[in-house]
Amino acid sequence: GGGGGGAAGPGAAQEQRENGAHCRYGVTDPISLGLPTQAEVALTAQLQEDMRRDAPLAAPEEMRARTSVLMELQRLVLQWIYEVSIKEGMDEDTAKAAGAKIFTFGSYRLGLISPGSDIDALCVAPKHISREAFFQDLVPKLQASPEISDLSPVPDAYVPIIKLKLSGVDIDLLFARLNMPQVPENLESLNDDDLLKNLDDRTVRSLNGCRVADHILALVPDAERFRDTLRLVKIWAKRRGIYSNVLGFFGGITWAILVARVCQLYPYYASSALVKRFFKVYDRWNWKNPVVICPIRENPNVAGLMAFKIWNPKQYPQDRMHLMPIITPAFPSMNSTHNVTETTQRIILDEFSRAGKVTEQVEQSGAEWKDVYRALPFFSMHKYYLHIEVLGKTHSVFLRWLGWVESKLRHLVRHLERIPSVQVRPWPNHVEFKDPEWPHATAAFMGLTIAKRTGPGQQGNTVDLRQPVTQFVEIINSWQDRSDLAGGSGKP
Repeated sequence: GGGGGGAAGPGAAQEQRENGAHCRYGVTDPISLGLPTQAEVALTAQLQEDMRRDAPLAAPEEMRARTSVLMELQRLVLQWIYEVSIKEGMDEDTAKAAGAKIFTFGSYRLGLISPGSDIDALCVAPKHISREAFFQDLVPKLQASPEISDLSPVPDAYVPIIKLKLSGVDIDLLFARLNMPQVPENLESLNDDDLLKNLDDRTVRSLNGCRVADHILALVPDAERFRDTLRLVKIWAKRRGIYSNVLGFFGGITWAILVARVCQLYPYYASSALVKRFFKVYDRWNWKNPVVICPIRENPNVAGLMAFKIWNPKQYPQDRMHLMPIITPAFPSMNSTHNVTETTQRIILDEFSRAGKVTEQVEQSGAEWKDVYRALPFFSMHKYYLHIEVLGKTHSVFLRWLGWVESKLRHLVRHLERIPSVQVRPWPNHVEFKDPEWPHATAAFMGLTIAKRTGPGQQGNTVDLRQPVTQFVEIINSWQDRSDLAGGSGKP
């Protein structure tokens, strides 16, 4: 619902809300064109103050350091492109003009940059530069740079990636080769769908992050209020243990789309009122309907774009199975939450409901913003926990091994939940620990709730977890890189 402004305190007179001019963002008219009330402006100031304390953004000098790190990366990449071009027999001028460009996406692009956070970056190259060259020629070049450490290439990932640290800043670098002989310096955005013509799926997936981030910023009424709201939502989701795409909760892009939709529905609201509406809207959402922030572009009848799979429950039975569809805005649109299970959906909905209630109390001065995102006391909530240790000898192997184990944890949850009396609470916030033999060690946990069977002569309940756990270990041990990296791997 739309409706009136919040009272300043219990018993305070309801303040009348004025309306702004008619406007429309996204796929429906707004729910309310209401302008902020004095009470909401005051609550927003408090919200911003609490965010500066509990979810601070990087200071200006750190931001300047990041800008120069990206410029250094751009320099290294241009040098590499030039060398590959010369090797392929191009003359000096053509090789120099080939060009390349670094784009950012993720929270860095959306403007929510916390101290020490990583940068999601994409290297866009002209058509004569292959992905093989990215992994075979650029990697050794980066390795040779004194500013670069912790280099981990993962060429066979769903989205191929090089993880690296440049002057102390973590960067996840993706690669996309465009169908252009040169990448012009003035290529400002990747939003033109025609850039995708005849590209392979991996390249389209690599371009997707940048395109989605740009679309989100273009589709919200006000970027500043969007950021304020998303900042609270992200700290809330992380502290409540529901921030993780791979475990079947929501990842960063999903939270951003959800916040963007609420901004569209209440285009003039202040951030504090947007936060309240965020929890209300999704607490009451009918999940048979997808959350979208712009019309889904159907497959165009255009050569080179017809083959892309677009989320469409009418056409694809597997898309009908998605429990909480939240659709990315850029062509080709996909569901960002296909890992959600009944378990994680139940947990997410409970958290929406709880946060909605606490936000109401904040509005009535009965609670503070920090109560909304108070950390879930996960380690005192359950009597039983499943504890999985992931260990590695080198940073690079450890990261790949951890990524593999993480990607399989939700299958373990599914198998455990087939045991009739067991409920599982996956926990995305891993705990690093010191191990005498393994320099890299982290632990993942799941809370187990085991229903007591009460009957004559029955004491408690015995549950056998051996089968799902054994099955999980078998899946983990089938890792294709395991043979060449054993000894650097880990043991669940």
